[in-house]
Amino acid sequence: MLYHILGAVSSILFLLTWYGLSKQLILINDRKSKNLLATENLSINQFASSFFAFYANFMFGIAIEPFNHYLVWTRFGALVLLIAILFRIYQERKGHVNAIVYYGSTFAFGMGLLSIGYRPFPAVAKIATDVLMLVVTLVLVQGTLHQYWLLHKSKSLGGLSFPLIKSILIKDVSTLAFALTLPLSSAWPLLTLNGMSIISRGILLIKMYKVNQ
Repeated sequence: MLYHILGAVSSILFLLTWYGLSKQLILINDRKSKNLLATENLSINQFASSFFAFYANFMFGIAIEPFNHYLVWTRFGALVLLIAILFRIYQERKGHVNAIVYYGSTFAFGMGLLSIGYRPFPAVAKIATDVLMLVVTLVLVQGTLHQYWLLHKSKSLGGLSFPLIKSILIKDVSTLAFALTLPLSSAWPLLTLNGMSIISRGILLIKMYKVNQ
């Protein structure tokens, strides 16, 4: 019962992440309409790492038995919005790295959707998913720190949205609470990923307030 209650609460709170990502996309479009550098100070590193953090949760929900609808479908919406943001960054700042990130993320998302038809994954695939979660945790932390460095260097928020970071932090806290209802043997990747996300994004949010003063 607690599993479903916290799963439902986590899913509802995760909709705030959709809101935050949507606000970021709206801000980008608004800045573009004003002939400003729409994606100024937006770290492709940070958004790519955010994509793969959500993707790891997405794949984790697919891999485990039973299929975790709370994790999979909430992350589905976030991944779609992140791909749209990555496209905007790639569109405005052409380059090999940005192209690889955008097309690579789109391909990975498509393959993730296809994998739903072949689940539950065998034990080897489950181990690979756990390893992926650890790798993504490291990628997420360094991506967030890179965004922190860009703000520190420029002393400007540029196109970075406050609602985005706040909503992701709320999502991380709710997901962490939900993960605590799962057996530790299957939940530790979620606990590690979202715990480190709370710490790194919290530091970034403090920096945003300081820059905005």
